[in-house]
Amino acid sequence: MIRRGHSGFTLLELLVSVTILAAITGISLMAFQVVSTAWRKGMSLSDSLHHGDFVMDQLVLGLRSAYMPDSAVGQDKYGFGVEDNGDSPNSSDMVTWVKLGSALVGRDSRDLENPEAPHRIEFFVEEDEEGEPAAAVRAWSLLGQPEEFEPEDVEPRFIARRIVGFNCRMQDPEADSEDEIEWIDEWEDTNRLPYSVEVTLWMDPVEEGEEPIELKRVVQIPLAPLSWGRSSSVPPSNSGSGSSRERKLKVGQGSGGSGGAAPPQVGSTK
Repeated sequence: MIRRGHSGFTLLELLVSVTILAAITGISLMAFQVVSTAWRKGMSLSDSLHHGDFVMDQLVLGLRSAYMPDSAVGQDKYGFGVEDNGDSPNSSDMVTWVKLGSALVGRDSRDLENPEAPHRIEFFVEEDEEGEPAAAVRAWSLLGQPEEFEPEDVEPRFIARRIVGFNCRMQDPEADSEDEIEWIDEWEDTNRLPYSVEVTLWMDPVEEGEEPIELKRVVQIPLAPLSWGRSSSVPPSNSGSGSSRERKLKVGQGSGGSGGAAPPQVGSTK
């Protein structure tokens, strides 16, 4: 009578199998973690860019709708002003001008009875009620204000969080260069409008310790020639500066008077 031997796995074979299974499991977990991290960073970046694009688009529309009537040419009341506070990602300039339309203020502004009427606006970045940096707007009507009115008494309206810095530079009106635009940080012609402004927004980085996200655009102001007593749309000395307009993002082409949708309240942002 022949006995059949019992087949089975040796201890070495079991150890090898367990080791291979553990390696496959580890690689799968690492791949899942990489994909999950990339997805989370992508969503955070997309959310930040959504906030930044909204603020930038509104800012471009607001600058392009800068207003100065013929009868007010040369008056500070309708001029442009900048408070330069540095150009680092965590600093913020304050820019002010007179505009028409609902850009930056919304069609149902709490500070303006009629956003389509001339009103002065201030744009800057500062901490909101919860101590978080946010894009802020202060606006008031030019007409019908009492004698004791002070712009500082107008409470700022925070339109978007995740904006940590803002910088504004103006085209130098006295530059002679025909090849590229020369930018200045201070604006002394407060009774006039700059032909072009370069605006930069910085947003929260995706990961702590990384560099802030930067958005930059160059905006031409249509009514600037009027404030200088000229008829051309751009200064003669800079009319051929095509290459100098290359920036990370193209110049906004929206119509200044169209305004756009009302900005969301900070409390609704995430």
